[in-house]
Amino acid sequence: MTKKQYPSNNMEGILMSEEEAMEILRNCSAYDKYLSLTKELQQEVSDFIQGKKGLKIAYDPFFKHIFDPELHGDRLERLLTCLIGQEVKVKQVLPTESKRLTAESSLLIMDILVEFESGALGNVEIQKIGYDFPGERSACYSADLLVRQYYRMKSRSKEEKKEFLYRDLQKVYTIVLFETSPGEFHRVKGQYIHRASQKFDTGLEIDLLQEYIFVALDIFHEIVQTIDTELDVWLHFLSSNDPLIIGKIIEACPAFRKIYREISEFQRKPEELIGMYNEALAMLDKNTVDYMIERQQKEIERLKEESMAHKEESKQQALELRKKDEELERLRKKLSLTE
Repeated sequence: MTKKQYPSNNMEGILMSEEEAMEILRNCSAYDKYLSLTKELQQEVSDFIQGKKGLKIAYDPFFKHIFDPELHGDRLERLLTCLIGQEVKVKQVLPTESKRLTAESSLLIMDILVEFESGALGNVEIQKIGYDFPGERSACYSADLLVRQYYRMKSRSKEEKKEFLYRDLQKVYTIVLFETSPGEFHRVKGQYIHRASQKFDTGLEIDLLQEYIFVALDIFHEIVQTIDTELDVWLHFLSSNDPLIIGKIIEACPAFRKIYREISEFQRKPEELIGMYNEALAMLDKNTVDYMIERQQKEIERLKEESMAHKEESKQQALELRKKDEELERLRKKLSLTE
């Protein structure tokens, strides 16, 4: 097999032909799993093994591998620090199972919940396609997160035989990154990151704890052509597998060379790579089904409303027709009397 090292401005790995990449795949123990992937994901695997493209870090298994808090806590801390705009330290990753409305998340491709050393909670999502009503849904998720923290703090106070105080509650951050953002975001020209917190119009200063950060990655790529800030680096890293962009990332921030070197190791571990893609596909399949069910339900509701409207219209038309018939009959009777 002809192997060639990547040039310094590219990924850290080897280059090979498509035939060579397919030979590796056919000879690996996970080839059947590879064949079970969608054509799109098969192409992503092949392109990566060839060295034509990088990995899409936004997929849940890859994100959690690269940002594993136990091994690479500093990476997750730097990403969150850039997004939130203030220094954060990650204490631990928490299980995401809760009362959260997971069935309503459409095409969710990454989801992680972390606790900061301050006690604050941060839920980070990456969505392939942004769902309808992103504000309303995020408000529900944020409220769920706040209630979760409330019960955890109360339970902890009880165990430690201390009085629970509401002032001990910390902020909850709902952070959503969209690969393809909803229409609302495209109506705000020239902006790709939106931060919100609840404030009073009188200047009253009371901390309501809930904060939101929305990042439209598609708009980011339209607007940001250079890499000038650390946030630029992280957003490009999360959203691009283009070798040219990867080269720019490494040039702007040489520390990322180590991360891409780790990623390139998957070229030598096709079984592990395919396994992670299968995990990503399973998550995509579930959320795609949820998304399609949700869309179908909306279409059914729309048709029901149209049907009801038509029924009402038909009733109104029948009523008017009856009135016209009655008026016509009245005129006929009047005419017969005059004769």
